[in-house]
Amino acid sequence: MIRSLSGTVISIDDGTVCLDVAGFGIEVFASGSLLSSAVVGEPVQCLAYLQISDSGMAMFGFSNETERALFLEITQVKTMGGKLSITLLRHLGAQDVISAIMSSDPSRLSVPGLGAKRAERICFELRSKIEKKFPSFTEDGVPVHTVGSVDGEVIGGLMGLGFSQAEASRAVTLCRSEGGEREWTEEDLMMSALSRLQRR
Repeated sequence: MIRSLSGTVISIDDGTVCLDVAGFGIEVFASGSLLSSAVVGEPVQCLAYLQISDSGMAMFGFSNETERALFLEITQVKTMGGKLSITLLRHLGAQDVISAIMSSDPSRLSVPGLGAKRAERICFELRSKIEKKFPSFTEDGVPVHTVGSVDGEVIGGLMGLGFSQAEASRAVTLCRSEGGEREWTEEDLMMSALSRLQRR
């Protein structure tokens, strides 16, 4: 099973990133965070899932394990294929999808190709699973960070600069996921997260 990919970005199209992986051009249907971090000509590493179905093979890419795990849960819902599931993560992001499911609000899952009945089915079938799978998220879909921890202090500092808790938490989470096993100091994490928020 392919769990991750590492290569150079060849091109970025509508919803996909093409990676040169050891000489092979691999088309990856990407989440929104992966698309936003990809730059043509630059190396990128992502988590991945290869789906094989009657219609063929498709590779899906994610910035972090939360996105990948959420994607796999969504694809278990009847009539939710991989491409429609990644559309949710491309337009809304993992935190927004988790928030909509945990609050049982299917209207917040409005993305191209996803009708009201499917959105209702996602919320109905996945709420209890999502609550167990992602216990570190609050009901509004924001990751829980311990007050006094490096992440908590950085999020508090960013909120003091005018960013919302969701924006600050998302920036910190993305920095952590893209940094791999890097040991972050509070100052480094603050500067990296702030740079990401300012680019947006």
